Amino acid sequence: MPGILPRAEAATNGPMGMKLATDVQFDALVEGVTHEVNMGDYRKGYAQTNGDHGLMNGTPANGISPSPTFIQRKPSTTIEKLVAPLPPEIEHVTFGYVPFSSLIRRLVQETFNDLTDVINDMSDMPVSQPSQSAPHSHIHQQSNGNGDTSPANVQKKLRILHFASDRRAQFIKILILSRWARQVEAVSKVIDLNFWLSNQIGQYNECCSWMGELKRRLVPLREPNPDIKTALEVLSLGKASWLPDLGYIPSEPLPHQKLINALRRIDTLLSIRLNVQENIPPVFREFSIASGRATFHVVDEFEVDLSIAEEDASSQLYFVDFRFAFSPTPTELPAGRLRNEIEGRANDVLKHDGLQGLFNFLHNLVLTHKLLILRNQAHEMARGHWCEYLQVEAVHRSVVVQYWSNRPSGKNWIEIGLKRGKEARLSYSSQSHGIPHIALRWFRNGNEVDNVTVEMRLDQLSLLNIVNQIIAQHTNYIFQEMATRLNEMSLYSGGFLRCKRNSSTTEPLDASLLVQLTTSKAVKVVQEPVSGRFAVLPASRLSSRAEYELNRLAFPATEGASPLAYLRSIASQEEVDASARSMGWEPVRSLNPGQETRQRLFPSATQKTNFFRRQAWSASWILAFTTGLEGDSWWIVELLDKAELIGSATSSLASGRRLRVAYKVVSMDPQSLVTDSSYTTLAQIERNAAGMISQYTDTRHLSASRIPHKVQLSAPSSAEIQTPSILFRFPGKRAPPLISTSNASSLPWANEMVKLDYRGLDSSNTSAIHIVSARMQKPVFNIKDLISAIPSIVFHPASGAFTFQVLAKVGETNIPNITRRLSAIGLLLDFVSTLQLHTMTFQRASLAHVEFVYNKVPSHLKAILQFPPDEPMRVSLAKSNPHLRIVDYLTARLKPQGLTSVIGIMRMTLALVRALAAVETVHKTGGIEILTRSEQWYQVRYSAPYPNGSFDVRLRQRRDKLMWLVPVPSIKKVDTGNEALDVGLKGVLRGKGDGWRGMTSGGIVADLKGVENLIARLDEIFSTSGHVPTESNPRKRKAEGHVVEID
Repeated sequence: MPGILPRAEAATNGPMGMKLATDVQFDALVEGVTHEVNMGDYRKGYAQTNGDHGLMNGTPANGISPSPTFIQRKPSTTIEKLVAPLPPEIEHVTFGYVPFSSLIRRLVQETFNDLTDVINDMSDMPVSQPSQSAPHSHIHQQSNGNGDTSPANVQKKLRILHFASDRRAQFIKILILSRWARQVEAVSKVIDLNFWLSNQIGQYNECCSWMGELKRRLVPLREPNPDIKTALEVLSLGKASWLPDLGYIPSEPLPHQKLINALRRIDTLLSIRLNVQENIPPVFREFSIASGRATFHVVDEFEVDLSIAEEDASSQLYFVDFRFAFSPTPTELPAGRLRNEIEGRANDVLKHDGLQGLFNFLHNLVLTHKLLILRNQAHEMARGHWCEYLQVEAVHRSVVVQYWSNRPSGKNWIEIGLKRGKEARLSYSSQSHGIPHIALRWFRNGNEVDNVTVEMRLDQLSLLNIVNQIIAQHTNYIFQEMATRLNEMSLYSGGFLRCKRNSSTTEPLDASLLVQLTTSKAVKVVQEPVSGRFAVLPASRLSSRAEYELNRLAFPATEGASPLAYLRSIASQEEVDASARSMGWEPVRSLNPGQETRQRLFPSATQKTNFFRRQAWSASWILAFTTGLEGDSWWIVELLDKAELIGSATSSLASGRRLRVAYKVVSMDPQSLVTDSSYTTLAQIERNAAGMISQYTDTRHLSASRIPHKVQLSAPSSAEIQTPSILFRFPGKRAPPLISTSNASSLPWANEMVKLDYRGLDSSNTSAIHIVSARMQKPVFNIKDLISAIPSIVFHPASGAFTFQVLAKVGETNIPNITRRLSAIGLLLDFVSTLQLHTMTFQRASLAHVEFVYNKVPSHLKAILQFPPDEPMRVSLAKSNPHLRIVDYLTARLKPQGLTSVIGIMRMTLALVRALAAVETVHKTGGIEILTRSEQWYQVRYSAPYPNGSFDVRLRQRRDKLMWLVPVPSIKKVDTGNEALDVGLKGVLRGKGDGWRGMTSGGIVADLKGVENLIARLDEIFSTSGHVPTESNPRKRKAEGHVVEID
């Protein structure tokens, strides 16, 4: 076509193989460095020689060995001066020149290296030894000039001669080059001229080639000159006189009926031939005959119409029409070159290969056309919104489509091409083998996936549909692997949380993974089909972090479960933190243990840890909440105290080293926190944690005190508190101090096992409630009275068991408190038993005191035994009680000797103290003083207005019987001149009365009841001697029932 210039690629090869195109690049090796040189470098100094390899007139150019590369050096100033006299049209070539000195240096170095090799080789050759028997002959040979003729010596000489000859030839070449270099200016001009002439010849040849190509391309466009004369004759006469008449007889037009009959005859002939005579291949078994043609149907590929031209069965079938049986493509071929080409090839194939050859030809044509359609669709997708994530590559006839090209994982691609399998995969060819068909191969992360099920729908070609199916299967695989690894965790495998996967084989967006994080939170993971990026819905701060981690993974199928599990841990942590705050738990932010401490205290699968503290609990114990791959757990953690921190090796301890030990909190439902993190669940955790803390502190205290104990599992209470019971005992030798009596085994509960059960927290959640159970070995009479008197202790009359409740601060041991309480109960039971043994009844009782009546006639006398915790026991009496004067002695006797001794003393001294109280009542105005030396020794002193004197009353044992004795020496009288006093005392010493009698020099003896009459008689003697008694006194004494006996 005129005006069309040849492309640049057409002008690349000049004469003699010279590269002339301006875009051609060469590699130049200059002293070991590779340079890229383009055509512009020729103008700067490339040496171009005659021939393809730099040969000029059959010899190396410039004396340099021919090489596919060129040697470059920087142009010297001498060569630059040679450029000035040259015409501007001819460029001076300076490229390829090498300094002559470099050649000489290289030759000298090479000669030295070769000489070194020759010397080394000669030194390795063996040296011949002369014969000992003919030394003179050897000397004679040397004198004649023949030398050593041994083989080794000959080889050495030859080696030296060859080396010298080779080196001589090289130096001769250097000599020739040195002579040639003297004419370098003339030779340089010849080289420049040759380079310029070569360029001119190349341009001339290229111009001739371009003109010839232009002429060839204009041939189809040339139109002949119009024949106007013939045109006028044909238009006017309807014929041309110069055109010859061949004499053909025109055929008569066929009537419609004959045409129909002819077509029917052709149909009959085709039916007979195809059903009887023709060998139809299996793929063409489905055909129909109508309108004088046989139409062969190949499902999802094509339809071809064939007919016959002769009735002979051996004649060939002829191609009539061809139609594609799939979309997108035109159903019929348009008239033109393509149709003519297909028709000609089809008839030729039918002539030589028959129907089988026709099928092979059309089948390959259709397969190639389908692959071309898929390739075009792939390029259209790559130019659309898939542009950044889809790469298309054509390998032979196959189409390679790489999807998710921007993901940080391995490559994922689809190969669609032709495959000739062992078994036919065509629906119409159940018996044929080895038929090519379109097949698909899927590579996921660089590995081929076997048994890929993709509905390619070859009747409606759509690469988008195929890619969507592959991406949907890839997404299903990723979510299936994620779900499998999540279901391996106990949270999901146990049914506490759900992990549901929605799959789709056609639409990637329908595939999703629903992961339940907590009872109130769940996320949905989807994958965008175009980019392959994951999205976690609903969008939030936490889900965005998990989404970022998923998109960073190279293998999300195997590693994607970890970000989701971590997301679940964070969500669970936030919910628990909010619920814990509502319960009054304080987060401990200062604790941040390291990885080593976490692995030491908590399971290795732990991902997040929170610490909480109850303000009312002991500072040594805190709560820890851990969440991880295996679920959520609560722990009680013991901290080091200040003394242990100060005594540590380092002054600045890390927060992780403050944690001593951690114990997992026992719960009825191990995953109750996962299924329900409400107030009720955390309250149960709080109760269980308090019970475990109390148990550990109590058992530790028992172990430190060396008290025998054991931990026994018990049935959970109604409050779902699972804490083992502690059983311990106090042997007599290790009994608490308060109950260490002289006979420990006499205690009702001695050597019996004590059971300690935890029963939750009090209403303020500050103290732990414990139930202590024990059993009495000896029965206690009138236990019903004790039950009603002590409501804080529950007694069982039949079995002798009793139970009571104690409170203790969480984190502090309860054993000392229980010890005191058991001691108090032991004392109470001991006192009650003693009172019952002495037929005394108590009125009120508690774990701190017992009030009982020890005398009823003539008046009720009460005593209170007080034994408060951490205080000594004492006896308390009312002010009107006559035993008040010896209450301190009773208290001192109570602990070492017991209540029996106290009761005995009180009974023995009752009459005496009552008489002394009566004497004090009579002498209210004074004149009398009663001194209590002990509970068994009393002294009565008289002073003015009574005679000065005194007497003692002591408890003595006489004839296995306790008696009160007033010794004679203790009877003292200061007023010696008082005859009445002397007479009265002599009368008492020699007389006797109710319950007493005098023994002259031995004193006065009275029994336990008669001492009261004796004291009254002595008081009468001392009070009536020396003064006149008033009238009121005798009447009062008479009224009080005092009897005065006159000796």
